Amino acid sequence: MVRLALIVTALTLAGSGTTAVQERGAQRRHVVLISIDGLAAFHLEDKTLDMPNIRALAAAGVRARAETVFPSMTHPAHTTLITGTTPQHHGVINNRLVDRRTGQRFHVTNLPRSESVKVATIFDAVHEAGGRNAALFWPETKDDKAIDDNVAEVFDEDEMADPAAVAPELMAELRKAGVPIDGYYSFYDDPFAQGAADLALTKAAVHLIKTRPPTLLALHLLVTDKVQHDFGADHYMSRAAVTTADNAVGLIRSAVAEAGIADRTTIIIAADHGFVTVRHEVNLAPVLNEAALAGRVRWVADGWYVWGELSLGFDAARDGAALERVLARAAATPGVARIVRPGEFNALGYPEYTQNQYVPGHYLIAGDIQTHLALDAKSQDTARRPRARPYHGHGYFPEDPRMLASLVLSGAGIVQGRDLGRVRNVDVAPTIARLLGLKLPDATGRVLTEALAESRKF
Repeated sequence: MVRLALIVTALTLAGSGTTAVQERGAQRRHVVLISIDGLAAFHLEDKTLDMPNIRALAAAGVRARAETVFPSMTHPAHTTLITGTTPQHHGVINNRLVDRRTGQRFHVTNLPRSESVKVATIFDAVHEAGGRNAALFWPETKDDKAIDDNVAEVFDEDEMADPAAVAPELMAELRKAGVPIDGYYSFYDDPFAQGAADLALTKAAVHLIKTRPPTLLALHLLVTDKVQHDFGADHYMSRAAVTTADNAVGLIRSAVAEAGIADRTTIIIAADHGFVTVRHEVNLAPVLNEAALAGRVRWVADGWYVWGELSLGFDAARDGAALERVLARAAATPGVARIVRPGEFNALGYPEYTQNQYVPGHYLIAGDIQTHLALDAKSQDTARRPRARPYHGHGYFPEDPRMLASLVLSGAGIVQGRDLGRVRNVDVAPTIARLLGLKLPDATGRVLTEALAESRKF
């Protein structure tokens, strides 16, 4: 009878798409991935910042300075964190997109996950192995069938967080449990209240950990990003925002301990980008003005970048020399750092114009990190000048030290007290897969084996 029961159990698990080994693995291993939006590597290195929970995790585990993706924006970077691939492969190339074919403008996270992300995610791998996933305001998770408990990051027409994207049953459960989940939507996107919103979201995560610990829980905290955008990284409000996010980490740590799974749980603190303040700009309109290219090249300014899109009327034999003159003038302009040409975008982990209908142009003119590029047709002055107001943000080339993100791994399967130096965010998902004993076939990043205890280096 015992043998028959074992056979029935094995057949039941096989019929559900998993194996007994995978099921036991899903029960004994957990990963909590907390993204603190805009937590730069320089924050982790600043000993004057008050973040005792993150520092305790780093001391008990490993820390690193993580190179993000191009562009260093929230949604491309978060998709990389869960796929282990670059925007060239996963398809999320910016937060907001314009379809060149239709002219449609939209936020990428409002697409269903099946349309926004073109490769497998770590959520998919966990789901296929029979584990449970929970995601709390994680980008590009709308209607993701691999996620069991999903407070999806979706926006309404005013680009405010939309509670209608969450299953009514989950919202009702959270309310009944005393989780102030409605406060998340009430306080969202207010620099003076985003911390309260993140607290509500964190309490939802705590509830899930205590009631049904998922194999993978992904939590996206925004207070650090929102406040830095409004006030800059050096403002006292931004410093307080880091401590507010650290408090959320502390609540998660306590929940993991109270759930009795601390010895089986790895906590990962990640981020999507750094931050910088830009106070100057250069006007490239006179530099790019070339009568021979009128109607044949369209130039569009976007912060550090000016994109150049060739029209159907552009003829390389006829217009190529004029375009090269323009690009040479641009490259010689103080404040311009580099020109990215067709054939060079894939080296950035970014698709070529011909590979993705959302890429704005064939060419990219990039300023240095201290200089935005403008197209002011009313002025002939190309001297570097102060911006009308400072810009606090991100999106620059990921290798710049100010764009590097924090990364901490701690807990089950992680060695103690090691500084990994410089790694890449594309390595996070493969490392999670290794910790959970899963495969992530589309990943192009590597497993951070130097962070893993010997038993996890198989």
